Amino acid sequence: MFGLNHIKFDSMTHVFYYKNGVLKKEGRGLSFFYFVPNSSIVVIPMGSNDLPFIFKESTNDYQTITIQGQISYKITNPKILADILDFTINDEGTYKKNDIEKLNQRIINEAQTSTSSFIHNIGLKESIRSAKEIECRILEGLKSSEAINMLGIEIIGANVLAVQATPDMSKALET
Repeated sequence: MFGLNHIKFDSMTHVFYYKNGVLKKEGRGLSFFYFVPNSSIVVIPMGSNDLPFIFKESTNDYQTITIQGQISYKITNPKILADILDFTINDEGTYKKNDIEKLNQRIINEAQTSTSSFIHNIGLKESIRSAKEIECRILEGLKSSEAINMLGIEIIGANVLAVQATPDMSKALET
C-alpha cells in the first residue's frame, strides 16, 4: 500500500537491503518492511549449486571430443559477489538481471581453459580414456583460478560424466 511492502527470505538466502544507496540491513533469512521508491534489495542464494557443462575440444590429432560433466560450488562470500555481479530484485521478487547465468558461464569458461592445454597434447583414443584426469585438471584449475577466487565462491567438486568423439569418429573407432 502506497509503496510500502513487506518481504521475507529463508535462511539459505543472504540479503542486502539498501535505502537511498546506504546499506541498512544485511544477513541471512531477513524479514522487513521497505519503501519501494527508495529501496534496493540484493538477494544471493547461499546453498550449493550444481552446474552442468558440455564443451568441445580438439585433440593433438585434430579430432573433436565432447566433454560433459558437472561442477558443484557454493557462495562463500556474498559481499564480494554482490560487488561484482548484480543480484538486485524488483518489486515482484525476481532478479532484474540474470547474473547467475554470468556466474555460471565464468565457471564453465575457467573449467574449459583448465583442460584445453591437456586435451591439445593428447590423442583421441587417450582423451576418451582420460575422464578421471580431465576431472582432476578441471578441479585443480578451478581451485587455483584467481578469477574464481575473486568471485567469493568455493568449488566443492567436479565430475566428468562423459568424454566422447563425434558420432562419425565413434563408428570408425568401433570398426
